[in-house]
Amino acid sequence: MVTNLKGRTAMVTGAADGIGKECAYKLAESGANVVIVDLNKEKGTEVAEDLKKKFNVNAIALKADLWDYDSVKAMADEAIEKMGKIELLVASGATTVKYAKFTHQFDPKEDFEGVFRTQMWARLYPIYALFENMKSAGYGKIVVVTSDAGRTATPREGYIGACASALITVDKVMGMEWARYGIRVNTVCLTIINNSPAMSAVMGTEANHVFAKTFERARFGVPEPIDAAEAILFFASPETDKITGSVFSVNGGLSFPG
Repeated sequence: MVTNLKGRTAMVTGAADGIGKECAYKLAESGANVVIVDLNKEKGTEVAEDLKKKFNVNAIALKADLWDYDSVKAMADEAIEKMGKIELLVASGATTVKYAKFTHQFDPKEDFEGVFRTQMWARLYPIYALFENMKSAGYGKIVVVTSDAGRTATPREGYIGACASALITVDKVMGMEWARYGIRVNTVCLTIINNSPAMSAVMGTEANHVFAKTFERARFGVPEPIDAAEAILFFASPETDKITGSVFSVNGGLSFPG
C-alpha cells in the first residue's frame, strides 16, 4: 500500500529495527516526514539517514526509554521543537519476552509492575506525550501495536494479554473521547511476526517449540514485519480518516491457541 502523506509528520517508536523500522519506511515512502524513536539512537540514526536518501523526506532519530515517562516526554518535546506538528504516531517496540510465562510463575513483587510497564505503559507514554500537540493541530492518527493475546486467551501470555486487552479497551475509549479533537485511535494486534527481534527472542526461550508450531499452523503463513507495516499504514492513511476505535489482527490466520 502507498498513500499520500506529504506534509504530515509521523513518529514511530521502536523504529530502529523490526516492525517499527518497516513502518518508518512505509510512511516515508508515502511522503511523510518521520521521527525515529529508539533506545538505540545509533541504529535509529542509520534508519533516518536512509529514509532521507531514499525518499527525500525529513527524518530524525531521537533516543528514549519507552519504559520511563520522563524520558518519553523529553523526547516528544524535542521532536516537536525540531519537526513542529506531529500528526501520526505508531506506538510500537519496547516489549520483552521476559513475561511470556505461565501465570503461576509470576512473582507479584517482581513481575506485576514490569509487565504493565513494558506491555502497556510503553504504548501509553508516547500517546500522552503527544496528545496536546495533536489536539492543537486539530488532527491526529494514533496506531497502537499490541498482542493478539488481548483478543484470544493464550497460554504463557496471560498478563501480556491482560495488558493488550486493556490497551484495546482504552484505545476504543480514546477514539470516542478524542474525536472532538480530530484524533483517531486504532489498534493492530499481532501474534507471531517472523524475522523480527521479538521472534528471535521467543525462539531463545524454553517455549520455542510452541512458537515453532506456528509455521505449520498459520493458514496463510507466518507474517513478516512488512505485513504488519502495511496494516499500520492503512490506519495512518487519509483513506481511514473516518475510522477510529477499530482493532485489526495480522496473524496469518492463527490466533493462539490455534
